[in-house]
Amino acid sequence: MHSACTPAALTRDTRGCAQPSFTSARPSRAVNFEGNDEPSLHELMDDDVVRRVMARDGVQPDQVWSLMDSMRNRLR
Repeated sequence: MHSACTPAALTRDTRGCAQPSFTSARPSRAVNFEGNDEPSLHELMDDDVVRRVMARDGVQPDQVWSLMDSMRNRLR
């Protein structure tokens, strides 16, 4: 299944009709995140886009870390 945000690439068959090419539609992913691997919270917090969204929303990194600490303690 493809994401609604990423259209499938089209190739031409011998009759000249456009056919979806599902093998080349997905961008390659970094080796670290293949399969079910996910970035760590440290990696996410270091991401420029995440930092910009947090700044726009008025969220400070120490607030996120504090929330994570309190959730970790509650789950113990």
